[in-house]
Amino acid sequence: CALALAEMGGKAGNVPISGMKPDIFRHALYYAYGGSITDDEMKAHAKDIIVAAHKFGMSNLKLEAEASYFRSTTMSLDNVMDNLLYADAKNCALLKEAAIDFVAEHGAEVLK
Repeated sequence: CALALAEMGGKAGNVPISGMKPDIFRHALYYAYGGSITDDEMKAHAKDIIVAAHKFGMSNLKLEAEASYFRSTTMSLDNVMDNLLYADAKNCALLKEAAIDFVAEHGAEVLK
């Protein structure tokens, strides 16, 4: 794996990772090697970490980031559809269930 990454990087030894901020990739890499992400960092970057974890198949990291995002987000009429679409696109069951529950409880208001 390391040899393949080195070959991808060419002479400079850099491997381009597109569509991701360097600090988010650092968090994912640190987590992959047994580190943990602080609650503050997880809360501040939860959606970006979910995207990275989804992209690299890191299910435990994705679940932790989703739980952090869920705890720090209050569903409202303004954000429920965005959260539902995001949850569906990234296969975030906890977030999707919360959004669907909100829509079920506030159906008439959501449809306005």
